[in-house]
Amino acid sequence: MSVPSNATALEVLFLQAADDGRGEVLFGQSLERARAACRPFMVGDEFPDVYFEFPLAGDPFLDITLLYSELAPGMRIDSPAAAGAEPMLDWCAGVRSDYDDVCCGFELDTKNEQLPAAAVHFQPRRHTELVAPFCEAIGEPERAHLYLDLNARMPEGWKLSFFGLFRGRPNAPLRVCGYLGDAQQKACAEDPRCIAAVFDQIGFTAYNDAMIAQIAELLARAPGTTDFQFDVFPDGRLGNVFAIDVQFGIQQPEAVREAFDTGSSGCLLRLLERWGIADSRWKLAGDAAFARAIPVQLEDGSPARFAFTLMPQWTKVRWIDGALQPAKHYSLAHAGLLE
Repeated sequence: MSVPSNATALEVLFLQAADDGRGEVLFGQSLERARAACRPFMVGDEFPDVYFEFPLAGDPFLDITLLYSELAPGMRIDSPAAAGAEPMLDWCAGVRSDYDDVCCGFELDTKNEQLPAAAVHFQPRRHTELVAPFCEAIGEPERAHLYLDLNARMPEGWKLSFFGLFRGRPNAPLRVCGYLGDAQQKACAEDPRCIAAVFDQIGFTAYNDAMIAQIAELLARAPGTTDFQFDVFPDGRLGNVFAIDVQFGIQQPEAVREAFDTGSSGCLLRLLERWGIADSRWKLAGDAAFARAIPVQLEDGSPARFAFTLMPQWTKVRWIDGALQPAKHYSLAHAGLLE
């Protein structure tokens, strides 16, 4: 067979994720909406990083994040959800040659029947000089200082790395995120007072002692790296939401079952179940892990192999005004020619 298109490859991964009855339990009625919403976003030669996001408790749904590491000038997405994003895409395509670790993308909320405008995602990482031109490209230049001002207040090991926002919603917060340094993760796990000290330093007040203890326990049990998230409102105030993404750190699909059954990933997820923010559906997220390579024929007639992978990546634990919210799971769907 010939090399499948990116859209066809994603269809295969949707079907794998939903196989054996998982779709109804994990994604509910939004699965078909997510499949339809994603098709116009599968543009370019490279398969984007596609994240399946779904809750581990409460009503099931599926949201999708797509991150593009390769963009070509003039690339367009034929979806009303991406309307107005053309300057952003052109700008990102223009900086890729100089900043190979920078990427942008979209977040698609498919819980409801009416698909809203896609949120945008930007990963400047350490290149803070790119924040202002990106915000200008999306038509919201006033947002840049929210990220930069908070980043300047963050202590060592808590620097920001990426952000997301809903375009055209003037009162919506900017969601800012960063990766917690190894030394800080260890220090906060061992002494919860370190967490409270950081919150006080940056002006985050929506926490209590129980939340601080829960964060410390999560950091102590984390199988891999962690990142953190805050909301910043247009007036510079920090919102009442804080989140930790705990990476599973699983490298190969064949290691998923052991990690979820008896490994540190399973220990973490069972803790969330005891806290009442996850139920047993997290086991299905492990069952969905997938890796296959199929023989294909290139345009010149030579043989090659094309691989599909679906891997659990992290779980998000979120607090609002110090109270735990239902946890969310993220799996990475990817496809492409093997070297």
